[in-house]
Amino acid sequence: MTHYAGLDVSQKETTICVVDEQGRRLWRGTAPTDPEALTEILRQHGCDLHVGVETGPLMPWLVHGLRRNGLEVICLDARHAKAALAMQFNKNDRDDAEGLLRSCARAGIL
Repeated sequence: MTHYAGLDVSQKETTICVVDEQGRRLWRGTAPTDPEALTEILRQHGCDLHVGVETGPLMPWLVHGLRRNGLEVICLDARHAKAALAMQFNKNDRDDAEGLLRSCARAGIL
């Protein structure tokens, strides 16, 4: 079964939201902003996992590390993600991770 993860990346910590194919939230949590730590946690929540992340200064390093570890990662342009997230009622890291994920799904990216 395919699962989808949205990442809201910060300097030290990344917020993660994982949903199934029907969009049901399976898990929300955090991990250190490090490709190895993120890969370990993401692998606990699905073998066939698609990951969506917003572009930013850490993205080249983080995305290449996640891809090197075998994860499928899609990058969202920060301007598009900002516009989508601005419509959210509750603005926080946990909701941003889920909002990024749902924006990818609506756009057919994930």
